[in-house]
Amino acid sequence: MSEQLKILEMIEKGQITASEGMELLEALKQTNEPESVQQVEVIHHATKHNYKYLKIRVTSDNQAVNVNVNIPIRLLSAIGEMAGKMTKMIPNDARKEMESKGIDITTIDFAGIIDELINGTLDDPNIVDVESWDEEHKAMVKVKIYVD
Repeated sequence: MSEQLKILEMIEKGQITASEGMELLEALKQTNEPESVQQVEVIHHATKHNYKYLKIRVTSDNQAVNVNVNIPIRLLSAIGEMAGKMTKMIPNDARKEMESKGIDITTIDFAGIIDELINGTLDDPNIVDVESWDEEHKAMVKVKIYVD
């Protein structure tokens, strides 16, 4: 069986995503490496995780802020359809302030991240991990977004 057919079968069985399959097919076209090296690459991409929740945790040292949000991964498919529109919902002044601090949210592929979460192909379960000093409340605020 050709390598192309193997990749297509892996997509059909849900072992890899369609985008991973495209990357592998492109790599097959562009490389002259031995087949065994190509096979190792295919096996690496087949690793799947069974994430159940997207979790958001916000805490502070002084306990003034404690937020725990658990979103079922199945619900993310509906959110994924809105992901591209989410950045437009952020007010311009907030977006400009974020950009002045080096955060350009327009470059984040939210739909791609959600697709990886749903398909279980996100390698690192830690998505966001931020610590920030809140001068007004004199406390360290921690934001953690991850899958479990």
